[in-house]
Amino acid sequence: MTRRSHGGRILCLDLGGTWFRSGLLDENDELHPLSKTPALSVRTHDKPPAELQAMLVDHIVATATRARAAHGRTALAISLGAAINGRTGLVIGSAPLWGPGRHPLALGRVLTERLPHSPIRVINDVSALAHTLRARRDHPPGTRKAAAVTVSSGIAYRTIDLASAHIPLDHRHGLQGEIGHLPMPVHWRGRPLRAVCDCGGADHVSAFSSGRGIAELLRTLPEAAPFRTAGPRSALAAFTRSAARGDAPSGELLDLFTLPLARVLLHQATLDPEVSATYLFGGVVEGLGDAYLRSLLKNLDDLGLYEISAADEAYFARRVFLGAADGLAGLKGAGLHLRHTQAGRQR
Repeated sequence: MTRRSHGGRILCLDLGGTWFRSGLLDENDELHPLSKTPALSVRTHDKPPAELQAMLVDHIVATATRARAAHGRTALAISLGAAINGRTGLVIGSAPLWGPGRHPLALGRVLTERLPHSPIRVINDVSALAHTLRARRDHPPGTRKAAAVTVSSGIAYRTIDLASAHIPLDHRHGLQGEIGHLPMPVHWRGRPLRAVCDCGGADHVSAFSSGRGIAELLRTLPEAAPFRTAGPRSALAAFTRSAARGDAPSGELLDLFTLPLARVLLHQATLDPEVSATYLFGGVVEGLGDAYLRSLLKNLDDLGLYEISAADEAYFARRVFLGAADGLAGLKGAGLHLRHTQAGRQR
């Protein structure tokens, strides 16, 4: 069967705290990856936020210019790893990209001035992931609302109505699901742990459960000493390999790292039970795979959902799943969101 064309080609960019990716979404919504380069971030470039933002804009313009030369005129869809007011499009800040603090950037307006002949849409990276969920056909029966969670250099959550593509946002500030910055005190073997988030806050979920938070805990926890023998940059990789194999010492640490997220998802299940499918994305999840999901589900089962999970032992296993493991969902989600927006305007 010939697939129906959905419109023109879209250049998609996924700009996160670790990697900058690009790809081309064709007329039939098939994604063709183009590039993957290290992020232009505060971790890779010791520069003030304003200079890093200027470098980001230059990267986008250069990528779009190359794509236009190679593929002709394309619309531009951007998935950005930053807090964004989804109502106004104002980029508020990104601790993984620019460090602590609020660093407003009217990215859509700036890009429209630099690329005046390209339709442009900027969306938060987790919102982009949420839009990919509408293309899935394997949701649990009766699912109306789903959620995407990213666990990478940062952590965030987004719910979406699968029929309408509506993502609920705060009426004034345009945000939803910045769970990585929730305070979440953690105890480990009878003692309180202390950790600082990239945003500067103490004991946030991201400080314990993000890729950067895990790397820092592996550097400081005495129990993680075996993973430091290959050097600090290799500790996270060594831990990931060990946990993916199911080794007991790393499994205990993994349960520690997934516990803060499990607590948040437990509260979410209590407050919004209509979200009947939650999908996990991001570099941490992709690296650990099934081991990550098992640990998270173990913590959810141990915490328990009042008067539900004790009587329904598979409750969480039916509702929490691994998302795509190829790192490309943000690219495709940004393109699908732009496509949906364009279609809405044509009606």
